Amino acid sequence: MRKIVLYIVYGDDLGYYDGAKFSFLTFMNWVKKDDSIEIVILTEKPESFSSYPVKVINMTSEQKKDWSLNGEYHFRIKNRGMAFVMDQLNLGVHDKILFFDTDTYFFKSPLSLFDLIQPNQALFYLNEGLIYQRKRFNVYIKHLEGKRIIIDDQIYELTKNSALWGSLMVGIMPNMRSSLDWADKLMIKFFRIVPSHTIEPFSLSESLLRNYSLVEGKNFVSLYSTSRKKKHVVNILSNFFLNYHSLSVDSQISMLQKIKVKRSLFVIIKQRFLRLFNK
Repeated sequence: MRKIVLYIVYGDDLGYYDGAKFSFLTFMNWVKKDDSIEIVILTEKPESFSSYPVKVINMTSEQKKDWSLNGEYHFRIKNRGMAFVMDQLNLGVHDKILFFDTDTYFFKSPLSLFDLIQPNQALFYLNEGLIYQRKRFNVYIKHLEGKRIIIDDQIYELTKNSALWGSLMVGIMPNMRSSLDWADKLMIKFFRIVPSHTIEPFSLSESLLRNYSLVEGKNFVSLYSTSRKKKHVVNILSNFFLNYHSLSVDSQISMLQKIKVKRSLFVIIKQRFLRLFNK
């Protein structure tokens, strides 16, 4: 059984590339030699990862344009990128894919996440709540309630059980590959009628739930997704990789486990002050 950790990195913002390195290096800290974990990077800039023990798959500009609907919805790249990678890896029926966004990191072992990925169960980061019970999801009710959407001769309808699952982390197996395509077709329908940037995770979870159960993995991963947290961490990582990129991978792994990415009270107050001052 292969255990594959996947990142999808594109664009010109170097913060995403440094973030991916930080993420997989902190993941590798918990991997033993006999764990046989594979790190796979789908990226526009393969040279950014040339010094690391990872498998790099090139994303062409044509693919990026196609997958992002000519730049109109770049979040679609996650679905299409995952599907493309699965098709490239010659997977066996028991293999497992564990995708992470680049703003994740690991200060405790994440290896148990693979145990949560089963033939009848997919893994997501977090169940954010039922659509009908969260006011912030009202956009889905407003635009989908009562509508019947036909995908491959199957009917999709919003239900009282529909929920939004955060896709910062996704764990799937090869038998779920067709669910990515069904989700993508549903996403295209949503793109035309639901004015929300979260249609990517919603379409994927709704697709998978037709045949599988879903489970959370939030307790095994740390993240810095908010704008001020991200700005703080990006600066730290930029300086780290600028100064220590020539060190061995093992040395980088060791040093990154000691790095402090949480903002101090001083940094938090300073960022809030600057935000108020710049309004």
